[in-house]
Amino acid sequence: MKHLKKHFQIYLLLTVTVLFSNCTSNDDDQKEEAETTDEKLAISSFNMLSKDHTFSVLASKVYTVDSLVVCLFPSPVNYSSLTPTIEFEGTSLSYRVNEEEFKPYTASVGEPIDFSYPNTVDFKVSNSDQTNAKVYRIIVDTQQPILFNNSVITIPDSPVNKTYAGLEVDTWTNVGNYPIRLTLRTNNYINITTPEAAGANIFSTTLSIPEAANLNPKQQGYVNVYAGASVTGTYTATALFNMYFQENLRYIVYEDVSTSEYIKDIGYKPAQLNMSGTIID
Repeated sequence: MKHLKKHFQIYLLLTVTVLFSNCTSNDDDQKEEAETTDEKLAISSFNMLSKDHTFSVLASKVYTVDSLVVCLFPSPVNYSSLTPTIEFEGTSLSYRVNEEEFKPYTASVGEPIDFSYPNTVDFKVSNSDQTNAKVYRIIVDTQQPILFNNSVITIPDSPVNKTYAGLEVDTWTNVGNYPIRLTLRTNNYINITTPEAAGANIFSTTLSIPEAANLNPKQQGYVNVYAGASVTGTYTATALFNMYFQENLRYIVYEDVSTSEYIKDIGYKPAQLNMSGTIID
């Protein structure tokens, strides 16, 4: 009987040891898995040329990417050959052009990439075992994609109570990296001066696009100016054209960001057009 009791005690001890060992192993595996899954993944800086550009990260609604990295230069650059050096949090960095396969990218050295439209460029930051990743779509442009041939428009002297319709009185050029969609309109006017008896802005202006729905990079559009008043005198105003980015179709629009979940304020500076004119008897 003592012999059986002794064997039972040994069996019980071995069972408890195995169970404890399994629990410890499972806990360690779960801890290691949690550490891998919780590894922080982010692009913390994205530098090109002389670093003289903005850097911002915005959440994306495009299903194939997680965020947008937006870099806007103060003036136009050669978008077809830019070499980014990147700082990131994670284990590895890769990139793709036009939805091709991702390939490794040396963040500290970089290599030339063609960011010019219609190319899409995405970077992916991955964790150590490649079970988790974040994809960033890179948007590269200038802060001021609209360049007026003349930034000051002076309309001819116009008779009182008559409407001046200046269709295609001048031109503007898309010097940015993305198409500009449809005619640009504005209700935003500043620096308004009028005769004392008038007191209101008399100008209206649009930036139209010839024929096609989009004005592609390097193409020209038209400036249209309208004016009319019942009081004689000299009038001035500055029109501000705000621009937003449609991330899904990748073009510039004038609509407010509230009109679509895909429209983003990515930091474009308003295009400014100064207008002046005299209303006569």
